[in-house]
Amino acid sequence: MAYTTVTKPKDHVEASIYDGSGSAVTINTMAFKPDVVITKDRTEAHAWGCYDSSRGIKKWLKINSGQSQNNAQNIATEVAASLTAFTSTGFTIATMSADPIGNKNGNYFCSWGFKANAGSKTTNNAGANGASIASVYQANTTSGFSIVQYTGTGSIGTIKHGLGIAPKMMWIKRLNASEQWQVYIGGDTLTADREDKYLQFDGSGEADDVNRWNDTKPTSSVFTVGNHASLNASGSTYVAYIWGEVKGFSKMGEYRGINNANGSTVYTGFRPKIFVSKRTGGNESWIISDTARSFIIGSGGSEKGTAGKKGNRIEQKLKLENAGAENGNSGDMDFMSNGVKFRDTDGVHNYDYNYVYFAFADMPVVSTNGVIALAL
Repeated sequence: MAYTTVTKPKDHVEASIYDGSGSAVTINTMAFKPDVVITKDRTEAHAWGCYDSSRGIKKWLKINSGQSQNNAQNIATEVAASLTAFTSTGFTIATMSADPIGNKNGNYFCSWGFKANAGSKTTNNAGANGASIASVYQANTTSGFSIVQYTGTGSIGTIKHGLGIAPKMMWIKRLNASEQWQVYIGGDTLTADREDKYLQFDGSGEADDVNRWNDTKPTSSVFTVGNHASLNASGSTYVAYIWGEVKGFSKMGEYRGINNANGSTVYTGFRPKIFVSKRTGGNESWIISDTARSFIIGSGGSEKGTAGKKGNRIEQKLKLENAGAENGNSGDMDFMSNGVKFRDTDGVHNYDYNYVYFAFADMPVVSTNGVIALAL
């Protein structure tokens, strides 16, 4: 049984849906003040928006693009636009005049929130705690998540992340220039070591390059960056989202598809709230599914609004590398009490290929006291 150290996953991660408005809207569906908010228009093709409390409000990045950080607060025509506040139970977002559109009247939206350290940051100087590159981080050691900011040196270096456990997943974005997001997901049963490989949020397949992670596994104290400009150009600024695996709350790794409608089962040790998969060997999409957008009984999965009774079958999908609207065409799956079971034969997550995935919990199998978990 998978005991967990996280009593209530909803205190650390949340998936929500909301309706667009002709004016600013406040989403108050979270049990915490988020430090990372990711938003997506489900109705129309608009870019993914990504915000965090370390960089501050009105500063957005596109997940599906290499575009540099947009400082909406420095643009007169958008001074009131973008995400304008991280609140105690969510966030406030205005009607935006530039992509990503996080709030448009008549459209439906989804968001994902992660808790770090309520915006409180720690500075680690170069040469301290095994790090050769200075960093500023805020860490949630309970859920295994931190936000790290650093300035590149152009030379191979180590950076403190603050988790106290070795990271299993990292997303890193250059802020002051156009570079794709760089993604690391650690191995398990299929590949013991994955530090020689990297992925990007552009739909491309996995590649091998020593200049990304210097073929060095992250440790409980630091992660390593090579000299590639997407991770470590001299004088350039970066933000990194770092996750360590926490039993009963988060799971990252690999699985093999079986090309059968009675598909593979990925054991996570919890009922997922968010599940994302990506084929490593080809140009397949990053498919993201969650409980907030699950199949609605009696509707054929077509309804997008906030009303409705939700069933188990997860049909509505979005693609992290794509600005496209939500669809339910392929990639059906069931979220079970202990993981995910695929219900389609398709290249995106259940063909005879290797895939990486990451998942966050809605409910663990076994709670902190060793008792079978009940709804919280």
